[in-house]
Amino acid sequence: MVERGAAARISLAVLIRSLLIVLTFVLIVVLSQVALVSARTRLERADLPTIAQQAWEGTQDYFTSLASGSLGEASSTSILGGQRRAMGELLLDAYWKSMVLVFLAVGIAAAAGILVGVLAAASRSARLRGALLTFTTLTVSLPSFLVAILLILGGAELTARSGVRLWPTSGFGIDGHLIVPVIVLALRPFAQIASFAYLATDDVLKVDYIRTARAKGLVESVIVGRHALGNAAVPIIGAVASGLSIALSTLPVVEVFFSWPGLGFALLQAVRRFDAATAGTLLGALAVTIAIVRFGLDALAARFAHRATGTTA
Repeated sequence: MVERGAAARISLAVLIRSLLIVLTFVLIVVLSQVALVSARTRLERADLPTIAQQAWEGTQDYFTSLASGSLGEASSTSILGGQRRAMGELLLDAYWKSMVLVFLAVGIAAAAGILVGVLAAASRSARLRGALLTFTTLTVSLPSFLVAILLILGGAELTARSGVRLWPTSGFGIDGHLIVPVIVLALRPFAQIASFAYLATDDVLKVDYIRTARAKGLVESVIVGRHALGNAAVPIIGAVASGLSIALSTLPVVEVFFSWPGLGFALLQAVRRFDAATAGTLLGALAVTIAIVRFGLDALAARFAHRATGTTA
């Protein structure tokens, strides 16, 4: 009976979250229609009922096409190949190119951020802790476009002075072209994750059972790795989820700066051309990606929480 109850709760949670994902996608499509119809008709000084009617008609056309198994054509695809293409083809082509950047950046940010945060929390050096907090604050505060400009200018200056080209600064490629976009995307998530990892681990290291473990003579690395990290995992996983959201929100800026033909690049072009259907589809894809990954991270955090409290899922 207990297992059936747990299975029923899991099924209900999955159903509710699936409905939330669908509702999020629908809401984004509707809002994209309203926003871009308003922008397109601004010179005509259209009144609110006219804007609402045109947005409603655009939304109806979009979901009618979707129900028939087609997303229609994207009018802004000239940026990605010089010709009009089916929306589904554009979405698939741009999606994987963006996800390569995002997941590489978040993965690197998570690994480096957790390592730096935990080492700083375990360290007894006040200078090291202060340096970490200062660095993470500065990194979070730096606009992504500024970091991108500095890296481009720095690379160009180095090439001009020494003839050494560290990395390509524009274009697409699963090679050196990844380096600079991934660095820019990873910096702010890294700072966020490192800060949360430091705070969470530092709090756990102050509790009584950690003092008891130290009094018994356990090695510090064992105390941190086995005991502290498990209990600090929930806020750290939450920071990784926030880092993903930061990376995806930064994606359009990074892709435009480095001419990376992904979702962010296509989205800005769709907005420039007032292509509400394309903008809604691309924004919806980003929102659904965030929701699915965050739900997965929430499930992982719940497992750590149950393990820490000794309860069962």
